[in-house]
Order: sequence, then structure tokens, then C-alpha cells
Amino acid sequence: MSFPLVGNLNVNTAVCAAIKERRLPHALLIEGESGNGKRTLAHYIAKAAVCGGQNPPCDECHGCHLADVGSHPDISVLSPADGKKNITVGQIRILRNEAYVRPHMANKRVFIIDRADTMNEQAQNALLKVLEEPPESVIFILTAQSKSALLDTVISRCTLLSLYPPESSAAAEYIKNTGKYTDEEIRSALAKSRNNIGQALCLLSGGEDSAEQAKARDFLRFMLSGNEFGMLKILSDYEKDRVGADKFFKELKYQTACLIRERRENIGETRALNAFYGELSRLEDSLNTNINLSLLFSAVASKAYETVRNHI
Repeated sequence: MSFPLVGNLNVNTAVCAAIKERRLPHALLIEGESGNGKRTLAHYIAKAAVCGGQNPPCDECHGCHLADVGSHPDISVLSPADGKKNITVGQIRILRNEAYVRPHMANKRVFIIDRADTMNEQAQNALLKVLEEPPESVIFILTAQSKSALLDTVISRCTLLSLYPPESSAAAEYIKNTGKYTDEEIRSALAKSRNNIGQALCLLSGGEDSAEQAKARDFLRFMLSGNEFGMLKILSDYEKDRVGADKFFKELKYQTACLIRERRENIGETRALNAFYGELSRLEDSLNTNINLSLLFSAVASKAYETVRNHI
């Protein structure tokens, strides 16, 4: 089986070399925005780890077949329970106990912790105990939209793999090979998703823009109309969601840049948007600290209101 992701050459080289030499790290952290292939890569690595063939993942052995249908006894996937937003410390404690049970069939056991950035500090510290002294037969694969929501001590125990959207030509070629969409449809979807293949395919199949895209556009609409309450109402959705806040900030910066291009004939709005974009870059860095999100969002709304008042 060839490497499953488009682009990401550095990750491709590192992962394929580690698999070929059978020296996969005991813990990996795969970060990237939704749609960039985190789960696809995690499954590929897990499948390679339990493969019984000569060139893993071989796609032919019993282990690979079980991995493909999601029933391999040595691959476990942990994510927030149904209806919950976070992975709990209780879930991590159960995983930690399971990690010391020997593999059932393969030489390795793989624990995929999907959306690891939803763990609170207590859950992360519980995981840290097994990351510090992991059993030899276990591989942990954490996926996250951003490592910024994870403790430095957790990050330091993992090999980091950061995923990014591929070049537009490579992304377009990948989608074109599905044979389902026209060149114009593909170009439009990739432009909206910033070459994010997963998000582009969602749009092409009839899916709507992400919640963050819609909220970012609404925020900018409220900003340009001087509606500070509207801006604060949108930001309040993220007061207890640092991961979501990070994703929203990235989307807000992108939508601000798009609006600058769209409104370039309106000098006042362009100046306001440019000033706000500069403030966003500075405020976004605060997410990597322990700043109170309510205070941060108040600052964002205040800066947005102030830039419009000063330039329009």
C-alpha cells in the first residue's frame, strides 16, 4: 500500500522510512486541520504496525484485512464518548490499564487517541504516566487539530507529524481521479477549502461550509456594521473550547484576508480589515498561553470595533 496522503513529502519520507526499518516511535502526534488526513495517516501507521507481511502494510495478510474492516484486536481507537465533547480522565485510565496487556495477535498493540486535543489537563497527565514509561509492544498515535491544546510534557514524549494541504495542482489531480466532478467544480471547492482535500470533497458532495467558516464571515459582517454584541455572541461559543477557538482564529484570519481582496475598492474598509488582521496575528499567539478565553475574546471584539471606528 502506497502512502495515502497527497503532498506532505517530509511526513511521507519519515513515516515510510520508519515503517520500512521497523522502528516506529512509541508515540506519535499527528496534527492538522480537519480534512487534512489525520485519521487516514493514523490508520495507515496502525495497519503497518500490525501487518504480518514482508513490506508493511502489505494489504494481503490477515492482519491488514482485519485492520481495513476495523476489527483488528490489537488496534484500539479512543475518542470522546457519544454526546460528549471531551475525552475523560476515566477513559484514559482504562486505556492505560489496557496498554499493559500483551498483544492478542500481532507483535504490537496500537492505541489511536482521536481528537487528543479534547483531553483536559487531568486526562493528559494520566496519559503522561504511560507515555513516560511505555510498554515495549505498544504504539500510541494521537491526532489533534493543533498541538497548542496539549501539555508540553505530552508533546515532548511524541514524535510530531504536522500535516498541511497540498499544492492546488496535486489536490486537483487527486480529486479529478475520482471521475465525479468537473474541473471548474474542483477549482471552486479547493478555493473555498484552501486546498484541503477532505473539506473540498465534502463541499463537492453537497456538504455545507464548516461552522467556523460561517461564524467567521458573520463575525466580520458584525464588525463592519459596528455590532459589538453580535461579535461577542459568536465568540462566546468558544469560551470553553480552546481547540475550537484555535480553529476559529485561523478561519477568521483567512476570511479577513479574503475580504480585504474583495473590498479593495473601499479604502476605509480595506484599512480597517488590514489593521484588524495585524491585531489577529498578535492575539492568536495568546491561545498558546493560559490566558482566560473570555478576556481574550473581549479584546478581540474590542479591537475589531476600534479598528472600524478609526478607519471607516
